[in-house]
Amino acid sequence: MSKITLYFYRHGETESNAQGLCAGRTDVPVSEEGLARLKDIRHNYDFPDVQLVFSSPAKRCITTAGVYYPDREPIVYDHLWEVDYGTVDNEPIAVLDEAVGKERYIAKDPAAIYPEGESYLEASFRIRAGMTRVISECTNKGATKAAIFIHGDIMDTLFRVCLETDQSRAEFLLCPNGMGYSCHVDSEKWFVDQKIYFEDFIPEGAPRPRVEDSPYFSGM
Repeated sequence: MSKITLYFYRHGETESNAQGLCAGRTDVPVSEEGLARLKDIRHNYDFPDVQLVFSSPAKRCITTAGVYYPDREPIVYDHLWEVDYGTVDNEPIAVLDEAVGKERYIAKDPAAIYPEGESYLEASFRIRAGMTRVISECTNKGATKAAIFIHGDIMDTLFRVCLETDQSRAEFLLCPNGMGYSCHVDSEKWFVDQKIYFEDFIPEGAPRPRVEDSPYFSGM
């Protein structure tokens, strides 16, 4: 087995996050409060050493990568962008629910398509292509540990089709800002089975807000 450990992190909180808006491709920055929270997490919890850092092109992801791994220049892939919500981008989740249906949104139904945006099937193919680039880059450079800074919805989309875990799926519905998951892949088998294996919640010991306490899912 050629094991590569991957640390997935969701970006720091933005004003859109605080308001319960789904920013998608809207390139909103980490808010002042979000940046302070990231620095607090980085100061108070241990972070694993990594050889490579990957990021979505979004400012909120690149900023988060810079706080957590200031000595590592992130490798940026367009494939790691958030789901494209089209005409309902940066709108409340209720508007997204209306566009594709609440149950289809929560389930990441592959057939759900955002108006003038993308379907979850397209997003699934895109993020898996991004992971293939990540794993290939790690393999080519001999890296066995890497951090990946991405978005909540695209991470959930990836995990729904690739993640092997005994944890409840609700644990992966919405990763808290600035937090994430430790996982691993078999770099040789990835190109055949595309499986990601869950290891732990990170940062280890950090209190994780509940999904139902989020402004996105407070009505669940």
